[in-house]
Amino acid sequence: MALGLVAIYHIWLGRVSGGVDVFLFLSAFFLTGTFVRRLDSGRPLGVPRYWLHTFKRLMPPAAVTILLTLAGSAAFLPSSLWPTVMQEAVASAAYVQNALLVFLQVDYHARDAGGASPLQHFWSLSVQGQAFVVWPLLFLLVVRRARRGRSVRRPLIALLLVIGAASLTWSIITTQTHQQVAYFDTAARLWEFAAGSLLALALPTIDRLTGARRPEEGQAPRLRTGRALLGWAGIAALLACGIVLDVSTMFPGWIAIVPLAAAGAVVVAGHSGRRWGVDALLSTRPAAFVGDISYALYLVHWPVLVMWLHRSGQQRAGLLDGLAVLAGSVLLAWLITRAVDAPVRRSVWLEARPRRALTAVAASFALVAVAAGGWWIGLNRAEPSTPVAAAQDLPSTEAATEVATEAPPEILPHGWQLGAQWPDLPERCGGPWAPAEDFHNVNCQQLLPADASADGTIVVVGSSHARQFIPALIPYATEHDLQIVNLSMDACGFTTEVEHSPYCQGYDQYVLDYVEAHSPELVLTTVTRTGLGDGGGESDERMPEGTAPAVRALLEREVRVIGVRDTPRWEQDQFACAEAVIEEGGAPSDADAACGADAADKLAPTNPAAALAELPGAEDRLALVDLGASICPQGRCSPILGESYVYMDDDHLTRTFVESVLVTPVTEQLTESFPAPAA
Repeated sequence: MALGLVAIYHIWLGRVSGGVDVFLFLSAFFLTGTFVRRLDSGRPLGVPRYWLHTFKRLMPPAAVTILLTLAGSAAFLPSSLWPTVMQEAVASAAYVQNALLVFLQVDYHARDAGGASPLQHFWSLSVQGQAFVVWPLLFLLVVRRARRGRSVRRPLIALLLVIGAASLTWSIITTQTHQQVAYFDTAARLWEFAAGSLLALALPTIDRLTGARRPEEGQAPRLRTGRALLGWAGIAALLACGIVLDVSTMFPGWIAIVPLAAAGAVVVAGHSGRRWGVDALLSTRPAAFVGDISYALYLVHWPVLVMWLHRSGQQRAGLLDGLAVLAGSVLLAWLITRAVDAPVRRSVWLEARPRRALTAVAASFALVAVAAGGWWIGLNRAEPSTPVAAAQDLPSTEAATEVATEAPPEILPHGWQLGAQWPDLPERCGGPWAPAEDFHNVNCQQLLPADASADGTIVVVGSSHARQFIPALIPYATEHDLQIVNLSMDACGFTTEVEHSPYCQGYDQYVLDYVEAHSPELVLTTVTRTGLGDGGGESDERMPEGTAPAVRALLEREVRVIGVRDTPRWEQDQFACAEAVIEEGGAPSDADAACGADAADKLAPTNPAAALAELPGAEDRLALVDLGASICPQGRCSPILGESYVYMDDDHLTRTFVESVLVTPVTEQLTESFPAPAA
């Protein structure tokens, strides 16, 4: 029932159902019952064998699903999603998918695949798998007590109450402060496991006090009508959880108590003895069939849905196509259950010896790792990564900035190359260019090795919007024998004499201290900040407060400043938008119509930082570099110019475009402003 709800809510409603929480709750319920029965009967816990038995059953169907998803992604999904799918394939097979998603949430450079990833749903299986490893260890703590013939339920209840309270507190706090991370956090979900375990420990007492009976006992339970009503109340609460309450942004905090309480009500109700009881419905053949395929159904429904939505271009499935997705998922789940899950689960040969089960687990992971890794290696062998820019044969500016009406044979970078489009320099900072101390979130890099000699230094400071111009500096630096040092800090512009966020606090002083200590010849930073615009011919590009005193501080230190105008920002991922048009057989001109905008919507009519030219010393030591005419030629900001995608996401230029288009104008403007770089 819970996993069926997950599929239905995903396909038609796009909301959180609470089904996954029930899934974790019941997993703990069954696990705890298994180990407590072993303790009560004096049998060995056999934790290692339990691990092998569990993952031997779980991993083969998961591996088959992941392999099918990799094949489907290659056939149906845009290439920009391929690296994400490869990463998540291995992470899912290793039961660390939730940790990967947490990392991607906080990684500035990660592409936002969001719900588009066909393997994202493996996060809950990862939480379950991690709990399956840790939870049995709790029962080892009471083995000696069980051997002495003493009850283990009370100490286990006390331990689980402590774990559950700590996890629930953590869940509530992190859900309020960082819900997107908390959603995938195992620690924020352990209280749901604790709740399922507590019910398993308490249920025998509850059953005794309420006169519960099993159907096979042939006796009617006490409180039959009450049990039937309680069961239906639980089902109603579970069904209503995601419909009546929009709990998407509230999970996994205290609100998850609702689906857990609903599931607990159904379990406590148990056998009602009434024909109209919910237990009668859940015992029918159709319900049992869904139960049999529920694991495989959870595995396959999300990849099928994601691929269908990508191919159809829809945000959500309609009634008929949603039914087709559900029917296809049920059929595929039945096939995987019959062909993989059931044979592995029932195999006496695999269970006979631990090493055979271990081989099944290892083989499942190896198949996924080899498939994902082989795909990645094959792509990169066919398409070597772009080398660091230097003096090279570049296309003419006219050819590189036209919007073609017919798609070129190849538009670069390919989607799977986007991870290499960030303009990293090849060396870690060292030698005479090493900073006196590290600063958080500043990954200091340099162009030349630590033992190289150079006639001067260019330091890049500010946010990633300053960093993106590094490839355009390299030919100029090479020609004049200059070192380039990347001192940028993602999401922090270089401003002074203003209040900074806690994240950026101290960065301005860190830059000025570096300049004082190393006396670079040139410092590059952005001096304006663009906005999304209003779409009506008005741009909100401005010079940020604190930019003028920051530039003044550099000029006062006899440093030459390259003040670059910011690049356009967008509401949508420009690469993904243009890629979708091209993959449907469209031309760059079609991508421009679908994704582009007039320059007037993105850039101010004149450079908002023009007033910096009036600062003392600016006449000789300030170059205001405006690349608007190259990025938005002929008054139009297009996602594809020439044979290059302009953007890698919603606001950063691709390295390919910078190297093919911006090298020439940057070199010309710097040569004109600073014919001799050294002071």
